[in-house]
Amino acid sequence: MRRFAIALVSGMFAAVSLPCAAESACTKLAVEATVEVGQGALTLADLLAPGSCPQWREAAAQVSLGAAPRLGSARVLDGRRVQLLFEALANHPEQKVEEAPGMQIPDRIVVQRAGAAKSCADIAGFLASAAPADEMAGAPSGWQEKVDCAAARGIPERAPLELTKTIWNAALRRWEFAVRCARPEDCVPFLVWVRADAPRGVVQRTALLAESATRALAKAGSGGERLVKRGQVAMLTWEQGGIRVVLPVICLDAGGLGEFVRVRFRNGARTLQAEVVGEGTLRANL
Repeated sequence: MRRFAIALVSGMFAAVSLPCAAESACTKLAVEATVEVGQGALTLADLLAPGSCPQWREAAAQVSLGAAPRLGSARVLDGRRVQLLFEALANHPEQKVEEAPGMQIPDRIVVQRAGAAKSCADIAGFLASAAPADEMAGAPSGWQEKVDCAAARGIPERAPLELTKTIWNAALRRWEFAVRCARPEDCVPFLVWVRADAPRGVVQRTALLAESATRALAKAGSGGERLVKRGQVAMLTWEQGGIRVVLPVICLDAGGLGEFVRVRFRNGARTLQAEVVGEGTLRANL
């Protein structure tokens, strides 16, 4: 691991010259356990506590640790790996310097993005102005105060938002809002929601559909459309215990969809009730 650290620093530190110990004595080199950084690249220098040796800070600034974490998220660095990177700087083949006295590196370093994030109230206020008024007409009053923002953490405070979709999820009984940042680099698309009873418009549409279906069934069953006629030979399906039997019967009554009519077996006198399920077809449970 030490060789890896030295090789890593050598590739990123070739153009940097560290002053010799005789030229400048380092009295402090400490790494903080919790670090806040801005947007952009993260370097080894970002981990140093205030007051650390300027020469070491300048050298450590050339060692990249990747991108800074997103707002609201954090990166946890292993203190031992960080120590190896500083040791590699001290043992760079072109410049030899002694390890700074009193080097202090915690076992783990938590790196977080500095800056304010949008609160749930901020996001709810945006939804109140962006959600279509006709779609939200059936939403309960004060729904903005009940927005669940569990999936919307770490959104930069000044990042403009866009509402891409508003839907009523009947299965989960909630309004759902698909939101994204206007600048894709600010955040990934996220979903927030409000639990509520079904909106009035949805209830009305459901009731109308049910009423329409009921009328259509009644019309088919009691109107002039007869799917079986009296004296007609129809096919009766009987299913029981995993056995399915289809046999011809004679209809003793006329009937429409969903009605029960009397039928008689062609080769016997026994009669039974059967349900009309289609044109010339019936179903019975014996």
